[in-house]
Amino acid sequence: MRWAGSKRRLTPLLTTYAPQNFSRYFEPFVGSGAFFFALQPGISFLSDVNPEITATYQAIKDDPYAVHLHLSGIPRTKEAYLILRRLLPGTLSIVQRAARLIFLMKGCFNGVYRTNQSGQFNVPFGSTVYELPSLADLLAVSEALKDTEIKTGDYSWLKQTAQQKDFIYLDPPYSVNDRYRGEYGYEASFQSTQLDELIYFCNDLTQIGAQIMLSYKWNEQIVEHLNGWKIINLKVPRTVSGANSGRIDASEILAMNY
Repeated sequence: MRWAGSKRRLTPLLTTYAPQNFSRYFEPFVGSGAFFFALQPGISFLSDVNPEITATYQAIKDDPYAVHLHLSGIPRTKEAYLILRRLLPGTLSIVQRAARLIFLMKGCFNGVYRTNQSGQFNVPFGSTVYELPSLADLLAVSEALKDTEIKTGDYSWLKQTAQQKDFIYLDPPYSVNDRYRGEYGYEASFQSTQLDELIYFCNDLTQIGAQIMLSYKWNEQIVEHLNGWKIINLKVPRTVSGANSGRIDASEILAMNY
C-alpha cells in the first residue's frame, strides 16, 4: 500500500533487528504493512483503527480475484480518482472498498490518507495514478495473509491475547508538528497525549515476556521511561510536505525490549 509514514525504506533494518525466534507476530498499527510483508512471519494478528485498511486486507485475503476484477476496471485518470473519492465506503461491498482504497492511495497527493469530520476522504489528486497491483501481486498478498487474523480497533486488545515469546511491532502514526487535520482517519490517529498509556502497555507486556519493537519519533519521555531497552536513533526521510523545503529527515527511534 502506498502510505505516508510507511516503513518500506526501513524494512531491511527492521528485519535485521527482529528477534531470531518468536511464536506469533502482532502489528496493531499495520498501515501499509511494509514490515509484515517483508518479514512474512507466519501466524499473525494485524489490526488498525482505520476500517478501510482492515477491510482491504481482509478482502485481498479472502478473494484477490474479485479485488483485481474491480481494480482493473478503473481507468487511471484524475476523473476516476475524483469519482471514487466522493463515494462513501459504507455503500460499497468489501471488495469494492478494497479496490477504492488501493486506487485512491495510488493517486492521492504523497500517499496521504486523510478524512474530514464526516469521514469523507479529502486528499487532492497527486501528479499521476501510480501502477496498480497486478493479479499476481494480489495473490501474493493473499498468500502472505493466509495465517493472519485481521481486526479493526486500537491496540488495547493485545493485553488479553499476547503471550510470552510473541513478537509485537508498534508503529503508531505521529504528526511532525503535532497539528492534526484528520490524517489516518478523523479522530482515529494516535496522539502524543496517549504516550503514557503506550509506555505502560509496553512495560506490562514486557513483564509477561513478549518481545516488543517500537518505532516512533524521538521523544524524551519514551527514552527515559523504557528503562533497559535497546534504543537506536534514526534519521528517516519524510516527503509529505508540498514544498521541497519541508521535506526534511525526521528524528526517530527504534526501541526494543530484547
